[in-house]
Amino acid sequence: MKSKGRIAPLVSLLVAVTMVCCGCAKWNRARPAAANGEKFFAVTANSTPFYLYGPQQGSGADKTLPKDTLVTLIRSSFGYAKVKLTTGEQGYVARDDIRPAPPALIAAANAPTGPSGAHLRPDLSDPRFIAPPESLPEFEPTPIPNPPDSDN
Repeated sequence: MKSKGRIAPLVSLLVAVTMVCCGCAKWNRARPAAANGEKFFAVTANSTPFYLYGPQQGSGADKTLPKDTLVTLIRSSFGYAKVKLTTGEQGYVARDDIRPAPPALIAAANAPTGPSGAHLRPDLSDPRFIAPPESLPEFEPTPIPNPPDSDN
């Protein structure tokens, strides 16, 4: 009888932990992830100042980012977040001006640029990439001069 009294709280605890873990895992999967596991964020304001060295740098903003610019969050602090642009440039933006990026925006940014297949590696077996031997210029090697004889 005593063992039933001990098992019930353990089972309840196990069920509660399982529900919390499953709920958190589902919530985290809803956010899009970058290739390296980081989260993509997008600028939600019409434009937001971008600071290379910090929001209190004396020269003002280095540039402005337009709405729907994709960034990767590096670190969030009071009022500002350090982000990395898709170009690799790092800087700071106002935390209130970015939100998790919608999957449609990420898909549009990663979509191929056109039907030409420019995003693919070229097929080097294509004869257009191999120069025929007759089209190569003829050249003669430059002779190496003989060292002068020294009588020392």
